[in-house]
Amino acid sequence: MQKTNALIIGNGHYATGITNISKKKETDKDSGVLLPSVLELKTQGKIDNIAIAARDGEKLKKLNERLKRWKNDYGWTDNIKFYPSSNIKEDNAYIKALDEMPRPLVALIAIPDHLHKEVILECINRGVHFLIVKPSVTKLKELYEIIDKLSNNPVLGMVDYHKVFDEANIIIKSEYENNVYGKINHFYSLMTQRRDMLKIYERWLAVNPELNINHYLGSHYIHLLNYITKAKPLDVRAISQPESGVADLIQTQIRWIDHTGHHFSSHHISGWNDPYESDSMTYQEIHLLCENGHVDSDQRYRGFRKVLSGKGSEVQNPYFFNLTRDPCGSVNLSTKYGFISVKTFVDAVQDCVQNNRSVKDFDSCLPTIRESTKVTAILEAADLSLRNDSCVVKLRSHNGRYLLEAL
Repeated sequence: MQKTNALIIGNGHYATGITNISKKKETDKDSGVLLPSVLELKTQGKIDNIAIAARDGEKLKKLNERLKRWKNDYGWTDNIKFYPSSNIKEDNAYIKALDEMPRPLVALIAIPDHLHKEVILECINRGVHFLIVKPSVTKLKELYEIIDKLSNNPVLGMVDYHKVFDEANIIIKSEYENNVYGKINHFYSLMTQRRDMLKIYERWLAVNPELNINHYLGSHYIHLLNYITKAKPLDVRAISQPESGVADLIQTQIRWIDHTGHHFSSHHISGWNDPYESDSMTYQEIHLLCENGHVDSDQRYRGFRKVLSGKGSEVQNPYFFNLTRDPCGSVNLSTKYGFISVKTFVDAVQDCVQNNRSVKDFDSCLPTIRESTKVTAILEAADLSLRNDSCVVKLRSHNGRYLLEAL
């Protein structure tokens, strides 16, 4: 198997775990997800050279201590190239990395939403397959620009909607497709996090006030519902409670039509206003009201709770991501759906490179850029609704592309 080289673009919470509240407050991603996943894939023989590109070279150098500790604990390499390598700030360091890194190369991108399009296009221009944190982009104009660019370039663009790899959601999708539930009449989701997240992202929220919690959290289950049902959104209405200067609690109501012509609705709550004392980083649950009954999936309480002196009550999700060991002492990432998402992307790229498989083959099974079009349409429609006193926004199709109409 030909190894793939990997470039991580971004050095924040999801990429490395390092934030402005590190060592002050624990989160469920204090190790990051992308960096340890790539290090483990190198151990498994899938990845060769690794680099990280970000804006602040000083912040990147802070990773050295962590990398040395991980090398001692897990046997992972600490031979990672940094862009920029010196103690400077360089906005376009990632472009130098894209040009210098050996091929074949994949990019794993974890940066603020408003920078996504520019970085994605730079990857496509260089023929670099990429995994982008969700959502890919939040505006249809940008999405269609990317799709048009991809149409002339054999590049796999996957979006990290890791919820599709959660075993509970895999079961729901399989049973829905096998008509166990019958038709869906209503879908409900709740995904809220501690107010700590506002602190973690305060700099980017100040730079771009259009960023909101619906993009970051709401997109998880909006995408999952579309991924399971393949239904088409008809209209969207959003309501927000901007108590802290940003829309930190957003409710999105969507009306859908499935392949049989059956209409159903969904209601998605996303928020960054949970108390600091909450016993879990994330409240997350879904409910389906179906023709044949009810389906509930509590994706917060996974049967694992702790009450410890000095810490109080804690609830963890053991299936998303953590650096625990298996019975033989190796790090156990193979069962974590955050890691599975990254590994699936790398495997798909290697399939394309070595077996000449078309990147478009994955649009029917993986959360790719093209597959996530409806999510971008819904997110932009929700933003339009919020700007217009929570009006209903219709999603019309014209020449195979969505147009939004505020009513």
